[in-house]
Amino acid sequence: MSAHAYIQYAAVPQPLIDSSIQRVDSATQAKLISIDGCPLTGQIDVLSDNRIQIEFPWPRAAELRYALGDWLVYHGIPYTVVP
Repeated sequence: MSAHAYIQYAAVPQPLIDSSIQRVDSATQAKLISIDGCPLTGQIDVLSDNRIQIEFPWPRAAELRYALGDWLVYHGIPYTVVP
């Protein structure tokens, strides 16, 4: 997976944040988030301007890629894919 999808933490509906599971990866110390119904786990990053974004791998497999895109659109979460 060489591309990534980025969303703003603030764009995620509060009920999804409330039911999410967040943890720190013991090997990389990355803060990870699993959100109900989302097919992938994202990584939480704090940007230099203190905005919080979530980074997801953008799958090469069409089925997973469509599942992630459909989930984001269903919840009205704008996203950007960067190769």
